[in-house]
Amino acid sequence: MEIPQDLATYLHVDIDQWDVAHIVCRKCGKKFFTVKDAALHLYHVHDVKLAQKFAEPTRPEPS
Repeated sequence: MEIPQDLATYLHVDIDQWDVAHIVCRKCGKKFFTVKDAALHLYHVHDVKLAQKFAEPTRPEPS
């Protein structure tokens, strides 16, 4: 599991006792399974503006 370089200041990966990787907020310690969820948390709770681009849903291009 990789953290985008832009968010590495705010997030890190932690492996729990059952070998499950979690993305952890460095500011408060809350754990997440996806970068998107962690970015939403950073944007809404800690007001980290650059996290918004990682929290936005990706939409397929119309054909």
